[in-house]
Amino acid sequence: MAAVAQQIEERNEDEGDVLVLREPAPLAAALDVGVSKTVCLAARRDPVLDLHPERPLRVLGVGHQTAPAIASGKPADFDACARAIAVAIAEASAMAGAPIKRVVASYAGPGVASQIVRGAARVKGPVITPRDVDHVIHAAMQAAPTPQLSFLHVEPLRYFIDDGEAIPDPCGHPGKMLAVEACVVTAPTDALNALKSCIRQAGAEVEELIAAPKAAALAALTPEEREQGALVVDIGAGAVGLAAYADDMLVHCETIPVGGVRLTRDLANKLQTTFAAAERVKLHFGAVANACDPREAVAAPKLGMDGRLEAATTLRGVIADTLTPRLYEMLLMARERLVRAGLSGDAGPRRAVLVGGGAQIPGVRELAVEALGMPVRLGRPFDLCGFDHGDVGPAYAASAGLLRHRLDAPELEGDDEGFQPTLAHLAAGARNAVHAMWTWLRDNF
Repeated sequence: MAAVAQQIEERNEDEGDVLVLREPAPLAAALDVGVSKTVCLAARRDPVLDLHPERPLRVLGVGHQTAPAIASGKPADFDACARAIAVAIAEASAMAGAPIKRVVASYAGPGVASQIVRGAARVKGPVITPRDVDHVIHAAMQAAPTPQLSFLHVEPLRYFIDDGEAIPDPCGHPGKMLAVEACVVTAPTDALNALKSCIRQAGAEVEELIAAPKAAALAALTPEEREQGALVVDIGAGAVGLAAYADDMLVHCETIPVGGVRLTRDLANKLQTTFAAAERVKLHFGAVANACDPREAVAAPKLGMDGRLEAATTLRGVIADTLTPRLYEMLLMARERLVRAGLSGDAGPRRAVLVGGGAQIPGVRELAVEALGMPVRLGRPFDLCGFDHGDVGPAYAASAGLLRHRLDAPELEGDDEGFQPTLAHLAAGARNAVHAMWTWLRDNF
């Protein structure tokens, strides 16, 4: 009944005011699987909103599950992760009133890296065709050494015809040799296969995998920022993701294997408490630099002599002094990675945008300005409607970006048993057993 209620109703006056029902657009789903949480967003292409200048997204279903790992500080096993994914998908499906069979998912784990590569190929005809473009992009992919890695994205930056000036689109131009400069984003094949297998066990098929920093950038950066040059810093629980844009193109993407879990461990050691208790203290009273009253006393239970938690208090200044050095170190690592990629000074981004759960810590923006050496703002998904905007904070950037990416893709076909992934979906083919793949992902988070 819910699906029928979402059909578009049109009245045709020439046919005696007959009610005409159209089938609703297929449901698109985005799945953001992180160390601390799993988020599933579901939506349909809305022809009315597509005409809006800002093209907002109307979310029909939301599923949110806290990851089992965050309660203990230990890596979650394969089955626990699959259950969290299954529940998040089921929640979004129930709210949207339609089944979710396929998802576009993000990969935010360790090993995401990018490099600028160049490829060249001879033109087959008198003018350059899309097939010639495919050939030269394939040549660029072959130029990137990828042992035990799979391609997540190949972003063409500029083309060259017969060693001439760079052009954005070579199709229709005459020439004998076509070259391309592209940003190639890769990730460990074992980790991607582990994530795919986990989602399949949860009952869904993976349409496409997107690097989480790129997904976050799609939701948090304005067109002007992408054009002028901007950096997205996604401070997640398991990793810090970086995505740099220039001239409206992705020029760098990677993950650094440090994140909010490291902050919680530092706090647990300082307060002599459990990981779960330290996580609660961080969420409720966490702050960095001078963003709190250091003399304020707050509840922070600690482990007693018998190994049980007992009531205790600490000063917010102690919490800030514990979190600030580690978070500053993470941001300095982000700056160092930019320098290593040749994106510093005039060649680097003009400003940074912070997203992810760590971006919600009071004082983080001011700390990032100092560490990154550029203007910084806190990011949140643009043009997202359909549920309480109070909940759509920096932590939802990756999932909102995934949904935007999917709805900007060609029109979905109906869910059917004959779904065939494209070559892009098959780029990360299975190499090892599920157990071995999940062990790799667990050990490297």
